[in-house]
Order: sequence, then C-alpha cells, then structure tokens
Amino acid sequence: MRILLDSNIWRYVVDAGAVPALRNAVRRSKHILVVAPAVLYEAAHTTDKVVRNALLSAMVDPSWKRLMPEAYSEAEEFKSEVRRLRPEWLQARPNLERFKRIRYDWLRSKGGLWDRMPSDADVLQRYEDEAGLLARARRQARELREDASSWSPKFLTATLTKTLAGFPEPTPGWNGNPVEPWRIDALNVLVQAVRTPGHATVDWIEGEIDVPRVLQQTASHLKFWCHDVGVEKMPRHWLRWAFEFLQRQRRVSDGTPVDAQLGTYLVDADMVLSADKIFIFIAQRCRDDAPFAVAEPRLLPGGEAAVEAVLSAFASTGRVSSPTTNRS
Repeated sequence: MRILLDSNIWRYVVDAGAVPALRNAVRRSKHILVVAPAVLYEAAHTTDKVVRNALLSAMVDPSWKRLMPEAYSEAEEFKSEVRRLRPEWLQARPNLERFKRIRYDWLRSKGGLWDRMPSDADVLQRYEDEAGLLARARRQARELREDASSWSPKFLTATLTKTLAGFPEPTPGWNGNPVEPWRIDALNVLVQAVRTPGHATVDWIEGEIDVPRVLQQTASHLKFWCHDVGVEKMPRHWLRWAFEFLQRQRRVSDGTPVDAQLGTYLVDADMVLSADKIFIFIAQRCRDDAPFAVAEPRLLPGGEAAVEAVLSAFASTGRVSSPTTNRS
C-alpha cells in the first residue's frame, strides 16, 4: 500500500523527533511512504528556519518514494490526450532537451532537486515572493470563497459527477449542452498557466506542444476540453477542480491552495493520512464520486497521537481501515 502524508502529519512527526521511528517502521513494513512535492514546497515556506530545515530534511529522506510535481503529471495527461485527439498540435520538430534535464533533476536519487531543497529554500522563497505565485493562489482562493458564499447549500452535497455547467452565451467549440465543470476549469487553468511567465506547466509541455497554435485555435481548444477528452485520462485535472469546488464552500486559510495541490496526488496513493478535518472531508467526497480510483482518506488525531497512528498504519500487514468521516 502507498501511504501519503499531509503537511500537518509531517509536522507532528518532526516535532516529536519521530523521523527515525518512522524510517524504521517503513523499512519493516510492506507499505510505501510516498512524498508529494506539494508538501515539500509548503515546508520550504516555513518562516522558522529551524523548523523548516527539520521538515525538509525529514521529507527528502531517501527511505521514502518521491513523487513528481503535479504540474508534470497534469502536463503528461494533457500531452497524452493531445497525441490521441489533436496530433496537429504537436511540434513538427520536438525539442525535449530542457524537459529531460528538468525531469532528471526531479528523478535523480542523489544531488537532484530533492536533495538541494533544504539548502535552496531561501532562494525558492525569494523567487516565489517576487513572482507572487503563492500570494496569487491564496488571493484567488479567498475570491472564490467569497463568490461561493451565495451558492445554494445543495452544492455541498451534490454528486460531483452530476454537477454541470455551461457558458453564458453560444461559444465556438461548445455544442450548447451542459458539461462537467472540471472541463471548463481545466481549459481556463491551462490558458492561464501558459500565459503566466515562469509557470512550471510551460517547461513540461512546450518541447512537444505548439503552444501558440493551441491558443490560436480557440474553438478546437475549447472543444478538446469540453467534449473530447476522457475524464478517466485526466484524473488530476478532475481532482484539482473537485477540491477547489468543495473548498469554495468551506473556511479558507493560507493552506487552502496547497490542499488542492495535494489533492491531485490522491491517484498516486492508496491511503492519505491527515489531521485536517476539512481536507479529509473533501478527499472522502472525491473518493465517493470520482469515476476512477482515489486514495482512501483517514483522519488522525493531532500531536503525538498522530505519530502513534502513523506508525501503527505502517505496522499493519494488510489494508488499514478508515474511520467514518463526519460530514456535518
């Protein structure tokens, strides 16, 4: 079983000085601890340098399985569907040199980005502060929450796969029938990403995809997302929308954007452990409604009790049962 830990669980483990115990538990276990770059980046923004270094050192331990960033995985989903549905968007002469270099930096077992993160955290903070990426994401989360404040309460319990949306007026590429809102969201996210200087998505797609051509063919691009792509081939795009859709109806904090990022990794794990009730609530909703397999969410207590629960999860020889999530 692949087990994913939320940021709060990592903090409890580090505060309790339990990293060696966790390492031993994982080594004796039949399970795998997977680490998402989303929690790595969140830890890199911790203001207390002592805590930050302890968190990063714990997360980059080679005993765990390191995952690729969500921007990479979402880009791979997009490129796969482009090859299947819009081969004319592929570069006539693909240039994968930069793509391979960046991917290798994430994948290499020693000396790569993971190993450099503890020493590069200050540089990362300065870059993202100057670019305003994190601040923009947090501002957008609050704006979306404010927009959703007038929604009907029925949206909180509506089946995600039965929720539909459309455009306010006829739009080239749209057949006029309601579509799943994740499709419109994915379209907008991609367009915004490729138009944002320094966005990671560009690094992962421009070597194979003719981005200017995609943006020029607005009707074909809209039809691609709204009617052509298969949801089973775009699970991370669906999960990102689902998390943000449900987050809009809940309390928003500085960690809200990170939770949405972490949500996209629920297809890379079999179980996710967190002490955040809202995160677990949303993860369970996604597991209930997603048209593909999603990690089982398990709500843990806080503090040292969380550490004991994590060690117990890895000591289990079979499937770890999850308690019933309170949806009230």
